[in-house]
Amino acid sequence: MKKIVIILITLLTLPFPLSAQENTPVPISRQIYSFSPMAHVYLNNLGLIDTNNNGVIDRGAGEGYEGFIVKYGNADIGFHANYVLCCEANGKLEEPEIINHYYLTIRFNPEFEEETAAIESEVSAYIYANDMPLVWLDDEQGTVMNAVNTALGEGWNRQGLTESEAITLFNTAKSRMNIRGRTGVPNSNGGYYTLPEFVTRKAGYCVEAALIGFWFFSQLQIRSLVVDTALTSSLAHAVIKLNNSNTIIDYFETSYHYRVPVNQWANFDPVKSIGEYYYVLARTNNSRLFAEQSVIYSKYDIPLTAYLMNMYSNNPVPNHAEIIEIGRFILNNVDIPRVMASDTKEINSIKNTFERILSVLIESYSATGNRTGFNNVEHLLNQYYSHDPNVKPFLDYYRF
Repeated sequence: MKKIVIILITLLTLPFPLSAQENTPVPISRQIYSFSPMAHVYLNNLGLIDTNNNGVIDRGAGEGYEGFIVKYGNADIGFHANYVLCCEANGKLEEPEIINHYYLTIRFNPEFEEETAAIESEVSAYIYANDMPLVWLDDEQGTVMNAVNTALGEGWNRQGLTESEAITLFNTAKSRMNIRGRTGVPNSNGGYYTLPEFVTRKAGYCVEAALIGFWFFSQLQIRSLVVDTALTSSLAHAVIKLNNSNTIIDYFETSYHYRVPVNQWANFDPVKSIGEYYYVLARTNNSRLFAEQSVIYSKYDIPLTAYLMNMYSNNPVPNHAEIIEIGRFILNNVDIPRVMASDTKEINSIKNTFERILSVLIESYSATGNRTGFNNVEHLLNQYYSHDPNVKPFLDYYRF
């Protein structure tokens, strides 16, 4: 009973739950400068508190940065956004750093059993209570567990297996479940499936396949994380990586032909996967609400932010102040020079969406008569997109 009470109290006190957002909308520009709603489960159980509500845990601010590093190890090592590493050793713990560190170092560590039990329980309770997509969780009816039990027999998850033995078991389950890969663009094909849908429909994309691997190894208390990379200029791919051995497991074996070095896979934490799910759902349904949710849970992502800003810009009465604040977040919190210098295979797509962010900002700065903002963005457009013949006419049109 005590655990249930604690969980309920946590759910009721977390800022900006999805249900509250629907009843009393909070501007996205405010939410992205805070931790995402579900992230507070991790903060509360790891001794962290964002006292100034700026969306990061600052060193020297009494927010738990130093104690976290001492107890759990250094998490201030950066995180991948738009396929480049950013924010490493900057005296701040950003949300992806905290989440990644939990899943790669803290979770299932015998020294941190109490934290693991609390976080696992409260994250599940939060997702179920707020009707969020089950991208890496089973449903309350046990649909995924029942499907794997059918493939492997009950009790498979109660064995203390080594990583090697667990991989063999996973491959057996994969073979017996006979799930085919889906092709085409997800938002033109009904969007991503949840994990229960993945096993009942026996089909899915690489992300869903990686997430069932994450679920599977979680049942065996083996630390893992979904990682992704761009295999070609038009093909991004996600797989599961086991933490202790850095073993890459590709459900559909798509990446094996490309021989991707293990250090070229970028961590793709479970909270970010929620943002990606909402993004595809937004594009599938042309939904502003889902686009907003995608940015809340993956706020450093240029394509997701560009899509939302474009939706706001196309509104008959654009909220220019909101558009400007969202765009400024990307300019201030993403290492733009490093992104633009990146040789990742998908960089042209990211550059195109960043150009759209700058274009929408120009429109809003022009509409509000903000000369400083206009000049700053004009400089970036000329710096990175001088080869685009449309840039000068566009700037001249909005110049004031």
